[in-house]
Amino acid sequence: MYQLLDEQSLRKAFDCLSVLTGLHYSLYDDRLNEVISPVQEDPLLSFLKSQKKGQELYNSLMEEPFRLSLKRNNPFIIQCYTMQHLVVVPINYKDLRLVATAGAFYSSAEDFKRFYQQNVLKFDLERKGMEGWLKEITVIPPEQIAGRLQSIHSLIESLVSSGYEKAELSRKWRCSKTIISLMANMNSDAQIRDIYQTIVDAVVFLFNVDTAAVFAMRGESFIPEVAIGRMKAVIQKTELSKDNKFVLQAHVSGRPAAVIDGHELWYNGFPEEVVSMYLFPLSSAFGSFGFLGVFNSLLDREVFNAVQELCMLASYLCGIRQQKEECEIKSVTLTQVSDRIFSLCSYFREPERLYQGIVSEASSLVGAEKCSLMMPENGEHMLRVFASKGMNKWLMGDVRVRLGEGIAGRVYEKGEKIVTDRAEVILEYAAAVKPHYRTLSSVSLPLRVADETIGVLNLSDKFSDEPFSEKDIDALASFASQASVLLRLCDYHEKSEQMRELSITDPLTGLYNRRYFNIRLDEEFQRAKRYDLQMSLVMMDIDNFKLFNDTEGHLAGDYILREVASIMSAAVRANDILVRFGGEEFLILMPQTSKAEALWVAERIRKNIREQIQPSWKRYPARQITISAGISMYPDCDGQKDLLIRCADKALYEAKIKGKDCVFVWEGGG
Repeated sequence: MYQLLDEQSLRKAFDCLSVLTGLHYSLYDDRLNEVISPVQEDPLLSFLKSQKKGQELYNSLMEEPFRLSLKRNNPFIIQCYTMQHLVVVPINYKDLRLVATAGAFYSSAEDFKRFYQQNVLKFDLERKGMEGWLKEITVIPPEQIAGRLQSIHSLIESLVSSGYEKAELSRKWRCSKTIISLMANMNSDAQIRDIYQTIVDAVVFLFNVDTAAVFAMRGESFIPEVAIGRMKAVIQKTELSKDNKFVLQAHVSGRPAAVIDGHELWYNGFPEEVVSMYLFPLSSAFGSFGFLGVFNSLLDREVFNAVQELCMLASYLCGIRQQKEECEIKSVTLTQVSDRIFSLCSYFREPERLYQGIVSEASSLVGAEKCSLMMPENGEHMLRVFASKGMNKWLMGDVRVRLGEGIAGRVYEKGEKIVTDRAEVILEYAAAVKPHYRTLSSVSLPLRVADETIGVLNLSDKFSDEPFSEKDIDALASFASQASVLLRLCDYHEKSEQMRELSITDPLTGLYNRRYFNIRLDEEFQRAKRYDLQMSLVMMDIDNFKLFNDTEGHLAGDYILREVASIMSAAVRANDILVRFGGEEFLILMPQTSKAEALWVAERIRKNIREQIQPSWKRYPARQITISAGISMYPDCDGQKDLLIRCADKALYEAKIKGKDCVFVWEGGG
């Protein structure tokens, strides 16, 4: 069954999840055999598993969590023998029993240090040393991952199930094709009518019957699809009502009906030329296709049984052919859907393009003139139109629908599609039929990830003016299922970006923080070193800020910090990196900038702060807020990154000594 997994798509999805969550994902079967390995495993865990005792410990540890997760069908976080945390995500779908793992991560560096101290010799960890390992391990607060567990579970389960369904449909189609090809006496491309023709030809010529015909259901009657024999012209004009006594007998019992009484046949609506009749049901596990009628011939037991077996075989062939046609349609539809979804995959980082792409591809898929995507906004109990096609987007932007009201609101609340094709159906959900729609045909589908509804896709007015067919609805359902995963992935990416922004931003001033500064300093230092470029660093400090806080209070101090940050932001250049280094200290990292240029910027900031911050305080003795600044430059500070900061700090100290409210440029080495 595992060969039906779309491993390539799952690997790509796991790679995306790794980027979003910072964890490495693996997939195992219920016997702990690895089905999909991570592109990059946690270095520490990988090192330990490369050792026999480490692998044995890992296997013994994971066996029970795997069993429990599959039994309870709930994801959870465990702690392994390395004191690292691992996420265990069960996948129970049809016959599949899989477990995805994500990790490994420490809740704090202290956990690793304890593990290292206790096991350094046992696992030969001294090769890299504690500091070396600390650079490679991942540290994430478990509660941060715990909040995403159900979402990760839903997403992985949806990815596995959709890929499995597609593979399963493809396998059924191949099986049907193989079975048909094995029938040496019948072309693999034969239509059902061709199978019918083969049946009557075989019966007439092999068993020497007078006349034979296949009757298929059309509306309320069974009509002759094909006929052959002496009475062909008579039988072609004969229709059998579904309420006919002999039709009911054969249909209900599933066994042939035989009548050798011409009068009784005539009495039940058969032509007077018919003096005997056999009705063999053409039915199998695939359904009922009609009847084979044999007229004006007496069949012995052997022929009777042979014809019955031929009808059974033909029924299966008809069923297989019918299933093959359905699978071909579904396969083509799935391919079309997959191609359209694939074209949207690159937009998960751009919500607006993704939303518009979804409505464009959905409407194009079924030839609909109008389409809209509705989702709740900011946790509200209202649906808003996020994208539309064939409608005025400015007007649609003001549309709001309460959950549970109207067609879209009902679809979102119940999680079930609503299809309309006449006014009576529309009026069950709406007060009136809207006049700006050309037709009464529409379909609204829920966008669901696992058991959660995240939006509604509405389509109406096919260009052909025809109602939406079952084929259209099936195609849209498949499209909606995969589009939902993309929308959820987009949402995760957006939240991940927000979290990243928060992690590198100072919440009070909105400037970058020290963490971001360290990252950019590494990058710019390497660039300056590689290409022999200048780089300046300005360190600034608000003069007497502690005194200001003590006399005016911390709220006033926060206000001054924000004002200073705002003035600095307006004065720096586009390529400069302004950060709040800590407390009242600020840094400007200035790539490809000389001391003279840095001095000019620093002086402008100093003057602007002195002039633009209006005195509104009562107890602080000074009349202006001032800053002092120190400047250092690479490569003057002995060409070392750490000395660049140290020299700027020394320059700032000199500025303070010289009376503050000034800028000092450091000359010479560190």
